[in-house]
Amino acid sequence: MSKELQIILVDDNDIDIVVNSKLLKLANFSQNISSFNSGRDVIDFLGDSESQITDKQNILLLDIQMPIMGGFECLDKIMELSPAIQESLMVFMLSSSIDRNDIERAEKNPAVLKVLEKPLDVYLLKRLVEANA
Repeated sequence: MSKELQIILVDDNDIDIVVNSKLLKLANFSQNISSFNSGRDVIDFLGDSESQITDKQNILLLDIQMPIMGGFECLDKIMELSPAIQESLMVFMLSSSIDRNDIERAEKNPAVLKVLEKPLDVYLLKRLVEANA
């Protein structure tokens, strides 16, 4: 992977953000982690930072269940952004849900590479990123 790796973590649960950020750093996956508590915030970030986003390889870890703008709605909004932004993102959805409908819906979305269970298995994520790079 020739571009700098950036992790974009979107989760409404602050504890999950802290834990997942720590796991990613401890595993030396990436020290470049941006976190957001809502889908709206990450959409604003992506739209306002196109040149910074497209210069990097971005791993988007998107929680499925969030208030205001959930993961699926956020994903729909990302698909309205520029193709350059979309191409720079590797999207993984995160779920602590056992709702099979949510998981199947995420797995059917062509923009989603994989649905990962919480807590995040960073070594599985690393293997998936390497396989899709």
